[in-house]
Amino acid sequence: MSGFERLTVGAVLILAGVTPLSLVDWSPRPIAETGPPVKSAQQPVVPGEPPADVREAERRRRARRPADPNRKHPGLTYDAVLAGRDGNGRLPRARPAEPMPPTACRSVEPAPKGADAFSGPDRVHHLTVSWFETASGFGFMRMGAYRNDRGITVPSRAIDRVELVSLLTDDEPSVYVLDEMATPPLARQAKRRPLDEFERLGLDAVRRGEELVWTREAPTRMFGAIRAKAYCRECHANARDGDLLGAFTYYLDTPVDQLSAKHGPE
Repeated sequence: MSGFERLTVGAVLILAGVTPLSLVDWSPRPIAETGPPVKSAQQPVVPGEPPADVREAERRRRARRPADPNRKHPGLTYDAVLAGRDGNGRLPRARPAEPMPPTACRSVEPAPKGADAFSGPDRVHHLTVSWFETASGFGFMRMGAYRNDRGITVPSRAIDRVELVSLLTDDEPSVYVLDEMATPPLARQAKRRPLDEFERLGLDAVRRGEELVWTREAPTRMFGAIRAKAYCRECHANARDGDLLGAFTYYLDTPVDQLSAKHGPE
């Protein structure tokens, strides 16, 4: 397993859980839809609904303290990540953030591929997962960071805000309202909001196996799955490879289908 896979899977220890796997059909068809279909040359294909017990299955995947909580792969220990204190013993404080306007849409579809592995929507999602792991203490990985136009540190120049979607709690799926990356200690202090219409459709899509989706009706929104790998099972004992552990919901400064052109290698 590569270093990135180990880091990606480690990110799911405490919070809403998180890691990636790709099962994407890149054809430009809707994969989830509500309301009357938008007229097009092709008949929309709408897969079936997720299983009725999907919430019960997701809740079973939540993290549990491992037999040896002092192990680290390769970052901080389980307890250190949960505590979230810096070298001086200080607990980070979440800065106030207001919810973004909700997004309404009737369908979502797979995000387009970039020109190569170092550009486009997939690259933005890859950087976000890596940033979450680094900021949370699940791993120590050198990577660039940027300040966007609002002065917020983000993993990609294209991001205005990215929020973590929680799936593993007893509550219904919800989103942590934070401008900064939702590390475990910051997420515990943050408000949560319900999913908007775009996110509900995005969640249905990734539950069915999609990796990264967007909507042409709100082209600067994107929704990405975070999935389990074998490495997750130390804490997520009931998760199997590919199980959904969480997601990121994106607010971008560039339409998703233009990311490759405006934001190349980062």
